[in-house]
Amino acid sequence: MSTAKKCFLWVDEHFEEVFLILTLGTMAVLIFSQTAMRFTFRKTPAWSQELAQFIQVYFVYLGASYAIKKNAHIRLTFATKILAKRLHNAFDILSHLFFIIFCIILIYWSIPLCWNIKNFNQLSAAMQIPMFIPYLALPLGGILMVVRLVQKIIQIFSKKEM
Repeated sequence: MSTAKKCFLWVDEHFEEVFLILTLGTMAVLIFSQTAMRFTFRKTPAWSQELAQFIQVYFVYLGASYAIKKNAHIRLTFATKILAKRLHNAFDILSHLFFIIFCIILIYWSIPLCWNIKNFNQLSAAMQIPMFIPYLALPLGGILMVVRLVQKIIQIFSKKEM
């Protein structure tokens, strides 16, 4: 197996895990340090709160793709209990397709939103970074969710566990 393929497979398998660990750790350090500074110095830097919020947005949207990968999303399971066993896969595929439609709508509306924010040159209040950067979490998360949902549909057809 080529090095590029190994690298791609590793990223496919571990990207969200590494990203979520790093962002959760960073958020914890930021929020803890902000709380500690508030009680010791009675003053906190404004950028730490803002950065923690922006990281949390990425954490949520990329975490959603990880939840898809691990089958951890909340879903309607009552239908599979009343359906015949042979219809379970069809129901799963249908639910994934509805989820893909939702993600496509999310991507469709979030890209122009990011573009408009970029064109207006909006900056964040404390850190003065372009506001389209935090908003990019929406289309990026949507794209990753679509990729994971397509992988799940392929998995259903191939009957292999991802």
